Amino acid sequence: MRRTPKLGGLPGRVRRSALVRSETSSSNSCLERPAERSVANKRFLRDMAGIDFNALRNTITMEEVLNQLGFQPVSRTGDQLHGPCLVHGSSSPDSKTFSVNVRMGRYYCHKCQSKGNHLELWAAVHKLAIYDAAVDLCRDLGRDVPWITRW
Repeated sequence: MRRTPKLGGLPGRVRRSALVRSETSSSNSCLERPAERSVANKRFLRDMAGIDFNALRNTITMEEVLNQLGFQPVSRTGDQLHGPCLVHGSSSPDSKTFSVNVRMGRYYCHKCQSKGNHLELWAAVHKLAIYDAAVDLCRDLGRDVPWITRW
């Protein structure tokens, strides 16, 4: 194994100019300088449309999502609904593995351990990323997507 010459009293160090030269000559983006990466990230974020997820969660209720998905509860206790899981697709229509608290807007499946809010439920059922699920849910409900207008 060949070691680089001693620089600054520390053995095995590579000169800083050699690193910069190898970074700029390489086509691999993970070796870019931090300043170049940050400019590329800012350009990407500027061109990408953002969704105001808080506004979306506040305007769409869990009941609307459950109705859209066709959920039929087997039992109800106060704000808690129980029925077959929409995520993993329970084989029995009388199953109570899926639990939803409509007041809190949270769900949990005791079999597949899927859990979250109504937007995450829509994403899990349709196997979408959260961003795509938000756009898809708004489209299905006939609502405008709450876009972020400024960063």
